[in-house]
Amino acid sequence: MTSARNVLVVDDEEVIRDVCTQILEAEGYQVTTASNGREALHRVSEKQFDVVVTDIMMPDMSGLELLEVLKSTNLDLCTVVITGLGTFDMATQSDRLGAREFVVKPFTPDELSRAVGKALSKRRPLEG
Repeated sequence: MTSARNVLVVDDEEVIRDVCTQILEAEGYQVTTASNGREALHRVSEKQFDVVVTDIMMPDMSGLELLEVLKSTNLDLCTVVITGLGTFDMATQSDRLGAREFVVKPFTPDELSRAVGKALSKRRPLEG
């Protein structure tokens, strides 16, 4: 069995962070949370994560802006977008910025777990 994967959940709504944490910890993931994009960047600078699950619409720094920074600095980091704005344009932008999966709110525990698992399965193997 592999070691627990580290997941960062980024959402400005505390209830969403809490729900995601409960779902993912029940699946065996180690979960850290951030309430906005800037806090997420701080967390990523302190700890290595396998997956970042981020909302799109957040104050100060949107999830798309966060994805852009993460893509430019950490090419191996998997990202999953969760949003209440499930438009084709939003999905296309997220995909262009490297999001591996896209989950529309409200989501079920299975949808979130499946998205994180699929994102990890698409992760590029480390070269060495």
